[in-house]
Amino acid sequence: MKKYGVLIVVSLAMFILTLDTTMMNVAITAIAQDLDTEIQNIQLAVSLYALIMAAFMITGAKLANMYGTKRIFLIGTVMYGVGTLTAALSQNIGMLIAGWSIIEGLGAALMMPAIATFLMVSYKGKERMTAFAVFTAVAVGGAAIGPIVGGAFTTYASWRWAFASEAVIVVIVLAFSYLLISQKKPVKPKLDWFGVVLSAAGMACLVYGLILTTNYGWWNAKRPFVIGGLEIAPFGISFAAILMIAGIIFLLLFVVWLIRQERRGNEPLSPTSLFKNKPYIAGNTVFLMLQLCIAAMLFTIPFFLQSVLFKSAIESGIALMPLTLAMLVFVFVTSRLASRFPVKYLVIIGAIICVAGTILLANSFSVDMSVTDMLPGLIVIGIGLGLANSQLQNLILSSTKGDVADEASGLMNSFRNLGTSMGTAVVVSLLLTFLFSSLVSGINDSEVLPEEDKQMWNVILTDTIKHMEKEEFEELVKEIIADYPDEYVEELQSVSDDSIANSMRISYYVIAGVFGISLATSLLLPRRKLVSASGDSSKDNEELDKQS
Repeated sequence: MKKYGVLIVVSLAMFILTLDTTMMNVAITAIAQDLDTEIQNIQLAVSLYALIMAAFMITGAKLANMYGTKRIFLIGTVMYGVGTLTAALSQNIGMLIAGWSIIEGLGAALMMPAIATFLMVSYKGKERMTAFAVFTAVAVGGAAIGPIVGGAFTTYASWRWAFASEAVIVVIVLAFSYLLISQKKPVKPKLDWFGVVLSAAGMACLVYGLILTTNYGWWNAKRPFVIGGLEIAPFGISFAAILMIAGIIFLLLFVVWLIRQERRGNEPLSPTSLFKNKPYIAGNTVFLMLQLCIAAMLFTIPFFLQSVLFKSAIESGIALMPLTLAMLVFVFVTSRLASRFPVKYLVIIGAIICVAGTILLANSFSVDMSVTDMLPGLIVIGIGLGLANSQLQNLILSSTKGDVADEASGLMNSFRNLGTSMGTAVVVSLLLTFLFSSLVSGINDSEVLPEEDKQMWNVILTDTIKHMEKEEFEELVKEIIADYPDEYVEELQSVSDDSIANSMRISYYVIAGVFGISLATSLLLPRRKLVSASGDSSKDNEELDKQS
């Protein structure tokens, strides 16, 4: 227990953090009904949780460096426990947002940067590789089984028990926290409050902008953003685009401010050496791309299975298990291979396999498919992710010096959150764009529908893309087809089915392209083994320190 006690503790912590991001997505309707509120308010709570966690991740890392990794981790864990209990006992939407979105979000921002740091300082050589393999498996596995756990609690008990189960794990983490190693700088630096504001504003605007793209558009405004009766859509530009531009500007100002702080001899919120470290930045870019693809798949596959094949949330979660199991197996295979081959080559091979698997999966989508048709593609992608992801975080953090471990971990987790937000936002936008494009093409090419009706359907679809809500579109379609001849209704259903399958295929070709970008970026990773063939841990880490 003592040898791998730290690994067990941080893995449990990571499990609830990743589980929480996917577990409640399947319970949104049930929560809205129970709390007597609108679904949009629950979606706001989900978005706000991701927003707060992303905004304060870099700050959480700095606090760990200032006051001690263990102390900040424990404070964050207690906050997370309080938040999840508050969410479980929520009587209204305000209480849910306070517990889940705000308290849990801040707790997660304090916990997550410390987790990888504990693994770096507690393990060396092959033990560290095994630790990161387990950690990676738990992180992806937790996100993958989230819909199963959330669906099971929602279906057979209550969504409240999902939050309560997290509180139980928090208690276990706190009970065994004595195993964690405490680290703190001998001299406590001052917190750069202006840096905190710039980094939080930048990440918040960027992530929230990505979240809003589905409803407000990437550039041209589908509809104005309304605050207190004031409509915001200057020059027809989407409010989401304005937020993302503002986020990028804030982050650029943040980097400029960091450079200025260091030149003045002050302690910056994040050391500029991290931004100059090419292996570190290359590794994080690969990490972001992989997280983007994982998030996209974990969203689109359950969506397709539930919306098109009418599978339950639990069935959708089980359908993802081949991907998860294949990844788990190769995560541990990779931890052995990494002692013989540079991690760079394993990431490259993994990315190539992911591209092939994604194309294979893309070609399996159809409205009359069975879940087993996805098996080959899911298994191949799982193998690729296991090879590419297992030791990537180990390689990233090993490219930095030990005195910036907390900040390096915090920035790495910011890349993780950004990739996850981008994955969901981009894929939803792509799915809708390709879906409506396919619908228009299918209607125009139809030999059954009358020509005078084709123009009407194209106008309706165009209007939907611009500003019509999903519910409005569905009601309008039902109203129109109520008096339609059966042959027209069947033709529209056929066009719709073909369009859905086609939009999934094209979206997955795009995901394959993103895997291709991760492949190209992985060529910039450092070519070195994390341990020598002899497995000499002390020698290995001395060599790593020199290379860092």
